Amino acid sequence: MHIRQATTQDLSSITALYRATADAMVGTPYDCRWRSNGHPTPEFVGGLVEDGGMLVAEENNVLVGCVGIDHDLGHNYNNLSYQVSVPDELVAVIHLLVVRESWRRKGLSQQLLSACLSMARERGMRCARLDATANNLPAIALYQSNGFVIIGESVLDVGLQDDPHVPFVVMERVL
Repeated sequence: MHIRQATTQDLSSITALYRATADAMVGTPYDCRWRSNGHPTPEFVGGLVEDGGMLVAEENNVLVGCVGIDHDLGHNYNNLSYQVSVPDELVAVIHLLVVRESWRRKGLSQQLLSACLSMARERGMRCARLDATANNLPAIALYQSNGFVIIGESVLDVGLQDDPHVPFVVMERVL
């Protein structure tokens, strides 16, 4: 297994992984409301790659997982009481952690999260934040086992016709 920073040559593989994951999750207990024709958008993923904020995991030249990092939670969570009060440029926001279905339950999510947190520390970040759909219990458990605490909850209108109002938890870890 090799984890590295993504390049623009990885974009089609990254997009395909998100689309396949989104399609497979629809209607499952852990559906995090990604949709192949919506979130995550190719523009959002492309921006993470261009800014050096996307890590990919590959095995034998096949992309098997990825995760993004930037400074924007993407929603207005400013009303929450965080553990540390720092400017946005000192906050690492983790996005879109995904592992190919055949690679799940092998510790790859843990490896990607650890690599992401290492990148944040190397870049001088003071804390890491993320949000997760409240029903995504495996993701929440992974984050909590890595020192993240739930800061608060919110219900967002994610623009989906089948279920527009989705409960999220916001989590933070001091670095």
